[in-house]
This record gives sequence, structure tokens and C-alpha cells, in this order.
Amino acid sequence: METHASSQIRTLTYIENEDHPVFGTLVEQILHLLNSRLIFSDILIHQNSPIMLRQPKGLVAVTDSPITKEELEEFFEVIEPNWFERIQDRAFDRSIDLNAARIRANCFTFQGKKRLGCVIRRFPKEPLELSQLGLRQCEQDFAKLTSGLVLIIGDTCQGKSTTIASMLDQINKTRSGHIITIEDPVETLIPQRKCIITQREVGFDGDVESYYLGALDALRERPDVIVIGEIRDAQTAQEALALAESGPLVLASLHARSTELGLQKMIRLLGNGEPQSQALAQALRGVLCQALLPSLEGERYYLATECLTPNPEVVKMIESGGISGIRALMDGDAKLNAGCHSMNSALAPLLREKKISVEDARNATTDRIGFADGR
Repeated sequence: METHASSQIRTLTYIENEDHPVFGTLVEQILHLLNSRLIFSDILIHQNSPIMLRQPKGLVAVTDSPITKEELEEFFEVIEPNWFERIQDRAFDRSIDLNAARIRANCFTFQGKKRLGCVIRRFPKEPLELSQLGLRQCEQDFAKLTSGLVLIIGDTCQGKSTTIASMLDQINKTRSGHIITIEDPVETLIPQRKCIITQREVGFDGDVESYYLGALDALRERPDVIVIGEIRDAQTAQEALALAESGPLVLASLHARSTELGLQKMIRLLGNGEPQSQALAQALRGVLCQALLPSLEGERYYLATECLTPNPEVVKMIESGGISGIRALMDGDAKLNAGCHSMNSALAPLLREKKISVEDARNATTDRIGFADGR
């Protein structure tokens, strides 16, 4: 990201950046970008480099003007008064409302603490309508569940948090209850509608020290729905399953490349034993794996998913540890396996309608052999 003669990162044209205010404060420049019509997921800022945007087709510089150390320090001061002490140990996250937008800023040092940097992710002020996300009806129906465990899986930055927020708001609109989220940090704020919402932040100076402790606390807080922002370790996995077995609906995010890998990771975290596999099989109500793909024109993302809704055959596979057989079931007859479909079946129409590239589809597929055979 250092600017020099060999940089091949494109710079926005004057028309594209809508006369970006180069001479305003960094906060003002960020606000301008957040309120602009530009399509991007993240703002990347390095000291002595221009502001960069992550767009569907890659990075682009907003202007040629580098951001100074003083400008970054001023921005850090706005979002975290004790930033200097915090950044000495490691990078830190902060979520904050900036007028019409809510952001998460990850602030860090690099090059031996000689330079400052920041990556900003923007979130909707309120959750998007569940019907707007591009999910199939069987996937939207997870929001109708009242108990059990639903795993939302995928790589980083594939829209998992957006999907969970939309599911929560659908629940919030349709039935009464107590929704508890455990997040790091709190991202989209869920407005109170029919439900009371408790959004707890994980972190050194948050509401709870870890996902595990937040999950441990949750059952004493009379929840109807619990969100675990990420299952990272064995303790959190075990507590998520225990919560799902005790009555409430548990929505949990898990980093994995496919449905099978997600289930294998969950079983491994639970202890890799037959009793744990049986408990997971009985509690599981669904697995949603998702990927975001840039459009051919680069002006938006398309959501592609694969979904597993357990039936007696799926339950037996998970109980016995026969996870490898799940791929054939998802690829099978949709009428025989309602609520199940593969990622390749979601990619096929996007390719047929020339909405995405073959290369991006190949990178997103959860079954490369099946993808190659189907082309």
C-alpha cells in the first residue's frame, strides 16, 4: 500500500469519487465515502498512503493524496481516547456510529510500530430485509425455528453477520421474546420491535471477556434466541451445543469452507467422540454456507449458498461420523431432500445468466470436482 512509481492500484476518477474532500479531516473524508454512492466493503488506510477502498473487483485508491500520521492519530482519538495505550499491545477494534453509518474500525501499527494503519468495515444502520439478501425460502425459514442449533458458515467477509442480523430482525418482527447476541464487536444494531434485544460485546473493555463466558451467562438471562458471533474454541462449541439442547434457538457463526468442513470442525471442537456427534445430530436444525461473488461489471456482489436441513438420513450420517456422504445428498434430488442444495447448484444459474465469472465461481465452489464435471 506504500505509494511509489510502481504501484498498479487504480485511482478513482474525478467523476467516480464525487469530488472527494481532500482537504477535510480524515473523519470528514470517511463520512463522505460512507455517504457516497461508491460500492465498497472496506476502507483501508495506511500512514503515508492514499485512502483505499475494497471494491468487488479489487482495491482502488480514492485520490493520490497520502494520509499523514497526524490525521490517523486524530481519527484514533475520536474512536478511542486511550488508543495510544491500547495499540502498544496489539490491534484493537472499535464499533461506532458516524451519523448515517455504523462502522467497525480495526486500528494497528506496522513496520516495527513506525507506522499506523486502519481498516474500516461499514454496516447497515438497521438490518436488511431477509428477503433482500438472495437466500432461498428454505434458508429464510431458519428464522421461523424456535429451538436447536443453526450454523452459519463460510470464509471471512462472506456476509455471515449480515445474514444473522437479518434473521434476528425477522424474528424480532414476528414473535415476542428475548434475543441475546454475543459479538466481537457489536456490528449492526438490532432495533427493539416485538423482542427485547441484548447485544453484548466481547473484549477487554466490553461486556464480557470471551464468547464462552457470554454463552455461559446467556442461559441465566432467560433467552429465546442466542447468537454466538463466532465459535473459535472447544469451550464455546460445547456451550453452544448445551444451550441449543436446553431450549432456545442458537445461531452461531463458524469459519469453514464448506458444509462438510464446518461439521467436521464442530465435531472436532466438541471432542470427536460418538456421544458428541449424536448430541450434535439431535440438536442441529440447519447449516447455511455462503459466499459473496463480485459481478462481472464489478458494481455489486451476488450471494451464493449451500444449505443442509437435517432429515433422518442426515441425522444418521452425523451420528455415525459419516460426514462425507452429505455432499451426495446435497447434490441429489431436491424433492427427496427438502431444504438441501449444494453451492454448485447456486453458482450454475449465476454463470448461465453471465452475472459472475467462471474464475470467481471456481474460487467459491465447495466442490471443485463436481464444479469441473458440471461444466
